[in-house]
Amino acid sequence: MALSIIPMIIFFVFVGAHLFGEYLIIKENKDGMKIRYITKPFLIPLLGLFYITGNSAINWWLVAGLVGGFGGDVCLMIPDPNNTKKFFRIGLISFLLGHVFYIIAFIVAADGFQNYKFWSFLLTLPYMVIGALVFPRLTKHTGKMTKAVTIYLVVIVLMGVSTSFLWGIGDPGGIILAMIGALIFIISDTINAFNKFASPIPYERLYTMSTYLIGQFLIILGFLLALHI
Repeated sequence: MALSIIPMIIFFVFVGAHLFGEYLIIKENKDGMKIRYITKPFLIPLLGLFYITGNSAINWWLVAGLVGGFGGDVCLMIPDPNNTKKFFRIGLISFLLGHVFYIIAFIVAADGFQNYKFWSFLLTLPYMVIGALVFPRLTKHTGKMTKAVTIYLVVIVLMGVSTSFLWGIGDPGGIILAMIGALIFIISDTINAFNKFASPIPYERLYTMSTYLIGQFLIILGFLLALHI
């Protein structure tokens, strides 16, 4: 299977436009919000199209993971003038389910772990180290959301760990890309969480969205390269 170049190009065009919109919002340019609302709903669907197009062995759990990301993106776009965090909570659940579906996707791809390379577990230490460092520093700011944030943190670390399940059944280059993507995804959520609960981070939306989209893309690209090309 050849990579679907056209959906990939369109995806990155939307990524560039979206990040430009986020920059305009930071600079208090009213056009930035329009660009955000036009581009953001298409980002993850375009990535899904990149994965599905020309792929004869679709892992639908991976697609479900993308749907979870899409749902989270949409929920976080909804204005919350009264700061109820209602849609933030729904978005958190959607992202959480997305990570769970990714974990299942990697388990399914492992096909019983007959060929799993147990040494690869050592490569997952960065996920666990980040989780251990972030947990005490973040949860002291989360208040009533501490339980939900703790569950989310555990799940996203496990998502990162689960990428190692591909070792022994796929191309190493693709697996490494997927593992790097998961690590970048964790960094994205960490930046977003500290901005949300601890203290504002200058240019946070640019950092969060760029790492989020790069992480998602590398997970999907890595999966494709590891198992289907």
